[in-house]
Amino acid sequence: METSDLYQLAADHRHQVHSFPLKESDACSVELNQRCYIALSDRLSGKKEKTQLAHELGHCEYAGFYNYHSPFEIRSRCETRADRWSILKLIPVDELRDAIRGGCSNVWELSEHFGVTEDFMTKAIKFYTERLELSLMEK
Repeated sequence: METSDLYQLAADHRHQVHSFPLKESDACSVELNQRCYIALSDRLSGKKEKTQLAHELGHCEYAGFYNYHSPFEIRSRCETRADRWSILKLIPVDELRDAIRGGCSNVWELSEHFGVTEDFMTKAIKFYTERLELSLMEK
């Protein structure tokens, strides 16, 4: 999935994405009146833009927004849901297995193949192998 596909998905789902000169963070998202708004730093581009946008869309698609006043929606749970959505969307396990079988043997090669940051790729591998307990070498 390309960055343009993520922007199209946002538009199709009526999520608004805006670029701002953010100082404290690279991206954030909020839900207001049952609509999702995403702010991306105007400094983002390439792999970083793609992974940040996917993560924020994960919040929108999972309705994963935490509320400081609620003991039930804790921040880590919402962040985990957003990570899960973005990983499944950007790096489907079958495509990851195909890339490994095709010769991508380390994180930077996989990062290049999928067009994501190395940190995101590491998180995806950990998600599949540790959380889902999948083998990336099997079919």
